[in-house]
Amino acid sequence: MKLIGTKSLSTILNKILLIGCIGQFLYLGYLIFGFIIIYINQNTDTAYLAEIFKLGNFNSETEKTVSNSLNFQFKMPFSDAVTTGEYNLHTLFSIIFFLGFYSLFSFYLFKIFKGMSTDVIFNKEVIRSLKQFAFLNILFIPLFSIILYFIDQSVYDIEPLFILIHLSTGIVILFIIEFFKKGYELQIQNDLTI
Repeated sequence: MKLIGTKSLSTILNKILLIGCIGQFLYLGYLIFGFIIIYINQNTDTAYLAEIFKLGNFNSETEKTVSNSLNFQFKMPFSDAVTTGEYNLHTLFSIIFFLGFYSLFSFYLFKIFKGMSTDVIFNKEVIRSLKQFAFLNILFIPLFSIILYFIDQSVYDIEPLFILIHLSTGIVILFIIEFFKKGYELQIQNDLTI
């Protein structure tokens, strides 16, 4: 099987990445919706979707009242899975940042592999997607540091492996962009000579 071009591994990967990206965006939307429902229920003494989006102390037999709760529990649709965590702004911002970031990460990878699934591999769309993907990776650490600052967390909470992975991925992609630019120029020159 070919790696790039039509009917290749890149075609299969772009379809898998599209499904993953859509799944991540749907999951992010579902969690934000759950936080909104819990917030409404907590501040208006209502019980909208109370069996799906719960707030309480799930670690002990005695459940706290809704106003004193610090934990959430969301039932996932079409399964018996449950998402749990602390109910606070730090958790909400972390969910939005990480799921949002990795949804964009998957989306740009999808666009790159989609561009590599065509007969003309060296094209402006792939180069543009590679640039955006590189800058997304390079900007990850400063954006993460800013978010930690605003939610009163230490910048030292950043896992050093995250810094290494995203920074080196961004730098490697910048080098790959130069190869794609040279390939694009050679392809244009070749087309002009024919």
